[in-house]
Order: sequence, then structure tokens, then C-alpha cells
Amino acid sequence: MKETYLKQTKEERLNYLKSLHAFDLKELYLSLEDEDRDELFSLLNDSSKADLLSYLDIDDALLLVNTLETEEQADILSEMEPDDAIDIINELESEDKEDLISQLEPELKEDYYSLSSYDENETGSIMTNSFLEVYLDMEIKEVMKYLVQNAPEVETINKLYVVDKHKTFIGILPLKKLIKAKSPCYVKDLYESSLFVYANDDKEDSVDFIQENGLNYCPVLNDKNELVGIISLDDAIDTYEEEMIEDIEKMYLVSDDSNEGAIKSALQRLPWLIVLLVLALPIARLALVFEGILSTYTIIVILQPLILSMVGNAGTQTLTFSLIMLSDDEPNHIVRKSLLYEFGSGILSGLVLSVISFVVTIVFILINPSLNQNPMIFGLVIGLSVWLSITAGTFFSSIIPVLIKRMGLDPASASGPLITTVIDISTIIIYYGLASLMVEAFL
Repeated sequence: MKETYLKQTKEERLNYLKSLHAFDLKELYLSLEDEDRDELFSLLNDSSKADLLSYLDIDDALLLVNTLETEEQADILSEMEPDDAIDIINELESEDKEDLISQLEPELKEDYYSLSSYDENETGSIMTNSFLEVYLDMEIKEVMKYLVQNAPEVETINKLYVVDKHKTFIGILPLKKLIKAKSPCYVKDLYESSLFVYANDDKEDSVDFIQENGLNYCPVLNDKNELVGIISLDDAIDTYEEEMIEDIEKMYLVSDDSNEGAIKSALQRLPWLIVLLVLALPIARLALVFEGILSTYTIIVILQPLILSMVGNAGTQTLTFSLIMLSDDEPNHIVRKSLLYEFGSGILSGLVLSVISFVVTIVFILINPSLNQNPMIFGLVIGLSVWLSITAGTFFSSIIPVLIKRMGLDPASASGPLITTVIDISTIIIYYGLASLMVEAFL
């Protein structure tokens, strides 16, 4: 797209941009240099600019919005879906935000205050109030006229949302069913019941609910069972992605702190780094216990990274599997069955890797004349250590997240460093202990 676009005249570019889907427009925009990006943006009308901002990552969208005058910002955001516009507004500096809100159209301003009243972890924070609402006593001709007039202004027309005279949510009216109906006919004769979530529910639970039930759009109710919004599938996917990233950040004790100062970032990470330093002290103490054999047989130290890296990778895989199982809130018997399966898989994988490690160690010693050690003995030490360590690492990676969750803690934030340390300690004990026993018995 980039090459095609750059070769065109200004008039050709205008027509070309009109033909692009918003996703393709975003891809083209991001592929260009800054100067060409500015020119592309200037060629778009407010509606296309709104589409582009909706598809950009929030950071890229914010950079672009900050280059615009407040009046232009308000014009473009008014063309966006309320939830997308509010996501950008909420990222602005306080002073800029106040200036922008004062210039928004009354309807969008009302939407902003309504949707911004929810906590960022609540379902209401990711919903949109851009939908078509119909009443039970409406006749289908009246509904069709209402649909035609308002279709361009809402997120979806595949479903119309049915309420009674008290605004209580009743169900949905599928567009297909509406089109097939023959007058005289009323909404109360056509509507269907529908699943829904509440605005004050945890948004992660609501996203899981949408995914489990295969919903493209899900009604959102308040505590009075009044319809206050809907969640679209794309918003659910965005939220799911954010939660996955957050869990990974917790797992490795990092955060997306690129916009924070170096001192603040360091202060946030230091407590965990100090904890990890303290947890690493037992590993150093173990090395002193086996100081004699390590000084005599340096081959043990040389081959140690082979075992630690292999066991660490296997443990990370099992930990990831365990966290996915727990985050899906599977029943206990399913979790137990799956973790037993993972443990059995770890034992078999460890057995295969131990045989490979046995052969690799023998070859490594034989092709290095300076290592005048018994290749069979140390091949057995490495092979057995790999098998036992992977078995132990898989067990700890399976069981520790479960125990942490039962203690009422977040397994994603507590599991990573703890399991890494436990695996390292158990691996060192197994490896050094086996080496000592084998050397004492055969050498």
C-alpha cells in the first residue's frame, strides 16, 4: 500500500484513501514517515480521521490528537463511537481534557460523564451507549422507520434492544426477524430473551462471559435492570488483550512504565528485586555446601547452565498452562485433571531430554581433551539431573499457582519469581547432590 500511495498524485490519493477500510488506512498511516503521515491525515475528512483514530493504538492516537487544535479535536471525536472517543479523552492531560470537553457536542459530553462514572475495572467502563432501543408496544412499521433514521448513528443494527415503559430491559429484536415480519405486528410479538451483564460487574468476568457464550454484542444493565449500554466483540477482545498483557506483567514483575520517570520506575521495581535477591541467597549457600566437589570437578560448573536453562524453560511452560487454567475459572476437577496431565507430560519430556543430555554430555567431554573426566559417570549425572529436575520443576509450576490462589492472592503476580527461585534451588540440590553421590561411589 505504501508504494502505491506514494506514487499517486494528490487527487489519486484522495480517491485511494476513500476506498480503504479503516484497518488498512491505519496500516498505511503507520508505514509512512512523519511528513507523509501529516499529509495523509490532512487529506481525510473528519469521519475518516475518526475511523483512523479508532483503529490506532491508544498511544499513537493520543500523539496524533495532541498535534491538533482543541476545536478540531472536538469535531473529530464527535464522529467516533462514544466509548472510543472517551478512551482518548481520558488519556489527555487534565487541563487539555477540560478544554476539549467544554467544546464537545452536548450528546457526546453527556456520554462522557455517563461512561466515565464507572471504575476502570467495571464493565460499564468498556460499554457503549450507541445502540437502538425499542419499546414493546411499537408496531413494526414504526420500528423500521426508526431504524432507517438512526442506523448511521449507532454501533450495530443487527439487534435492536427491547425495553418496557419503565426502561427495564426485556430482550432483543434481531434485524432478520424484523425484516421478515408482516404488519400489523408489534415488538412484543417478536422479541427474544437475551443474556446480559451488569455495569458494575468486573469487566474481566464480563469478557469471559461474552467469550464463553459466543456473543457479538452483550446488553449491559444497571442495578435496576435498566439497559444502559452494550459491549461489542471488538471491545471485549481489546479488554481480553489488556488483561493478558497485565497478567504477563504481573508474572514477571514489570509494568508498562515507559511514561514514568526513571526514579519512580526504579522505586516500583526495587522492592521485588530486593525480595528476589534475598530468595537467591539459599542458592549461593548451596554452592558453599558443595564447594569441595566443585573445586575438584570443574566440569560440574561448566555443565550447570545446561540444566538450569532446560528446567527453567520447562517450568515456564507449565506455569503458563497453570495460570491459563486458573484464569478461566475451570471447575476443580478439571483443573486437577489438567494439571495431572501436565505433570505426566513433564515426566515424559524430562525422560526424553535426559537421554539427549546424557549423549550430548559424553560427546562434549570426548571432543574436549582438556576435560579429563569419566564421560559415562558425568553423562549419567547430567541425564538423571535433567530428568529429576524437570519432574520437580513441573510439579512446583503446577501446584504453586493453585496454592497461591487458594490463599486468596493473585497467582499471576506471585507465581513467577517464587517458582523461578524454587526451581533453581531444587535443581541445584538435585544436580550437586547426584554429582556428589556419583563421584563418591565411582571415582
